[in-house]
Amino acid sequence: MPNGFTGVILRVDLSTGEIKRQEMPEDFYRTYMGGGALGAYFLLTETVPGLDPLDPANILTIAPSITTGAAISGVSRCSAVSLSPLTGAVGEGQAGGKTGPLIKRAGYDAIVVTGRADRLSYLVVEPDKVTITDAQHLAERPVSEVCTLLEQKHTEKGWSLSILQCGPAGERQVRFACLLSDRNDAVGRTGMGAVMGSKNLRAIVVRARNTDKVAFADPEGLKRLASLGVERLKTAEFPTTLKAHGTPGIVGFQSGCGNMASYNYRTGFHPEHMKLAGDTYDETLGAGFTTCYGCAIGCRKKMKADAPYPVSDALGGPEFETLSTLGTNLDIVEITAVARANELCNEYGMDTITMGALAAYVFESMEQGCLTPSQMEGKTLRFGQPEDLFWLIERVGRREGPGAVLAEGFQAAIAHFGPETAPFAIHCKGQGLPAHMAQFKPTQALMYAAVPIGGDHMSCEHDWLAVGGELLKSLGVIGQPTRASMDLPKVRMTAYSQHLYSLLDTLTLCMFCWGPGNLFTYHELVELVRNATGWDCTFWELLKAGERKTTMMRQINARRGFTAQDDILPERLYEPIPDGPSKGLSVDRVVFPKMLRDYYAVMGWDTRSGNPTPGKLMELGLEWALETA
Repeated sequence: MPNGFTGVILRVDLSTGEIKRQEMPEDFYRTYMGGGALGAYFLLTETVPGLDPLDPANILTIAPSITTGAAISGVSRCSAVSLSPLTGAVGEGQAGGKTGPLIKRAGYDAIVVTGRADRLSYLVVEPDKVTITDAQHLAERPVSEVCTLLEQKHTEKGWSLSILQCGPAGERQVRFACLLSDRNDAVGRTGMGAVMGSKNLRAIVVRARNTDKVAFADPEGLKRLASLGVERLKTAEFPTTLKAHGTPGIVGFQSGCGNMASYNYRTGFHPEHMKLAGDTYDETLGAGFTTCYGCAIGCRKKMKADAPYPVSDALGGPEFETLSTLGTNLDIVEITAVARANELCNEYGMDTITMGALAAYVFESMEQGCLTPSQMEGKTLRFGQPEDLFWLIERVGRREGPGAVLAEGFQAAIAHFGPETAPFAIHCKGQGLPAHMAQFKPTQALMYAAVPIGGDHMSCEHDWLAVGGELLKSLGVIGQPTRASMDLPKVRMTAYSQHLYSLLDTLTLCMFCWGPGNLFTYHELVELVRNATGWDCTFWELLKAGERKTTMMRQINARRGFTAQDDILPERLYEPIPDGPSKGLSVDRVVFPKMLRDYYAVMGWDTRSGNPTPGKLMELGLEWALETA
């Protein structure tokens, strides 16, 4: 067995029932490595440009990487990649937990699914056999219940298992349906749950014997890295906060500086934000924690509450983004109410960020008189009312009444409810924006507009890196941007750190551990890959792998007709923030188009179309993609 990878990709055609092992050479893995890059490769080579994302011919790739399975903090994630039914562009999301490591231990480098089963099914992946199993008894059941039923059936002494499922919202093809990995981890963005649901595939159960291991080139070197991570956790500032409180631990800081979306992105500050912060969260909801495979941080907080809103401990609690998108952005700061909304979304299997953005769109449209109660089944839906949010989540998750319209996304909602509601739809390429205010963070303005998967906050390092000194220089950034600058050095910082983040997604690594200034250094990132594979790689080679993934995804979009004309921001981001710590800040309407053109140029993309040039594709070894255009 090669080091760090098995050389085998599992191919499943649900239409024909064919299951086969596709063997790939070592050069393939050194070029694409795993995660989003593997998924992009299959989309570019095996789909046609105009394919509907809900067509059976769409490809869903679930991919760990060449490092996955090493028992080191932050080396447990896997990617889901497909054409997105939400944006129409390429779609990708990642989850931690144990799904990725178990895919590797079962003997596969990725699971690639095509076709559509003739009835609801689930896939069981084991080292010695793979079966497509009837799932009619699971139809429309909530996520936690399906977890329990599948665990009861497939748990066996001496074996480990993981369950990746789409939820009832995925079955109903809600376009922003997500995937849930076991009980605490979500592939939240871009509608990967709707893709799985469109294939009549409710779940993938991965099992491996406890004796099944992944072979690595230098196990002792990996152990040294694992020990370093544990030791550094004692003093590393951000990871230490995560260990204590999870991502709710950053609420006070983020809202306190005006960077936590509130009142449908009208401001970045909520005066009662501390009701959602880490200490309050722990005291009111705290029910312990879980951790991803091999990780010492344990940032996944469990929750349980009886009142004022009941919340079970069946699924994980709300993360920072959700505390904004289902909390401050809707003027809801009762922590059990936000946790209840999060639980509802998880049980249906829906992205909390886009669900929150759609709820804010509805609430403000009603507030401004652009929606009437008659369009919402007689209800007046308002900011600050948890029951209104619960009702809306249920209607969307079930695709009932106005929820059937909202389940189709922003453009469908605007077409149905009227163009006068458009100013209140805060999204990019149809994907609701996360908590981070682009008015405060110019890097996020660039990424929200230009990242191939639609508005996303995890595609580059945020503007704090501008004060990172050696961390910034070691990425090769020339010049000294500031947090607020929109100049060429800031563009370089955004692009170069995008290569790094794309690499982390390619290697399916966690930013909380492997991002700049956290547990591990850039040099140790190289060590990780060397110890896993035995390759004499360099940081240059790895950054090129990250750039390759982003460029492939942009090329997929180019084939599907996307250009720079689609790299647009909601009008609200150009309006000065009216109050709070970030008062007066906005995306500069004059400067931003130049910033975007400079970004295309730095990325090696055509400055008019915003798409990869033949020269860039050839530089990255992607000349074959020119033939698929």
